[in-house]
Amino acid sequence: MKAQTQKIVLTKSGSVNKSVSNMISNCNFSTDKIYTGYYSGSGRFTTSHSAMGLVIQILSAQGYKFEKGNDAPKGGIKGEYLKISKTAINFIKSLK
Repeated sequence: MKAQTQKIVLTKSGSVNKSVSNMISNCNFSTDKIYTGYYSGSGRFTTSHSAMGLVIQILSAQGYKFEKGNDAPKGGIKGEYLKISKTAINFIKSLK
């Protein structure tokens, strides 16, 4: 892990930051994509969230290339994804 990534991901004690871990665990992984949009709450108290900014920041700090996209019919938050390599997916999964 590069020094820039450590500043983003790790705490002072050297463990993975809990908020980073929670955001990444809410993402959905496919073979070559990470879907970063997710919802929390229930009923009419539902809130949409996006981990896109965090994941882009981590990938850029590590030097991985990525492509942004959205495959939802109306451009909803649930369809936003990052298309990346298999090694980059494994790196992001290791931060859970």
